[in-house]
Amino acid sequence: MMKRLFFFLLAFTLVLSGCSKLMEVQLRDVQIKSFELLSTSSANIEVEYVIHNPSSRELFLDNATGFLKRSGVNFAHVTLVSADTVAAKRISVNNVVFKLDILDPLSLLSMGLNISKWKYSDFKVDARAVVKTSRGGRKVLKFKDMSIESMLKRI
Repeated sequence: MMKRLFFFLLAFTLVLSGCSKLMEVQLRDVQIKSFELLSTSSANIEVEYVIHNPSSRELFLDNATGFLKRSGVNFAHVTLVSADTVAAKRISVNNVVFKLDILDPLSLLSMGLNISKWKYSDFKVDARAVVKTSRGGRKVLKFKDMSIESMLKRI
């Protein structure tokens, strides 16, 4: 009985020590690298980011989907197209590509086509993302009515 308890405690400690640095992952910089217009109501957006992953596991964004809201109404649907694997124990530059589908093109026209004059504070995000590790662990991230402005400040 004592051997089982000792083995359980040892295994539990090893598992926790392997995962302990996952909470220390830091997103350091985010930039839009490219914007490819596919049609009048959809586009691919490539985002480049710098991330510090001190854990011993590789990370990858497995799934991400959400809605971009303006004035409480769904403005666009965002889905993950592709994402790079984040290397373990290093600072790396990675890319992720999202597809953005405008749900109501008339609302886009009413806002004006000069994107530089849009305010981040007018937009909110409802999103769900799944981050997986190289050993099969996963973390689900959910954002509900989070303003883009506060999301950018977190980064």
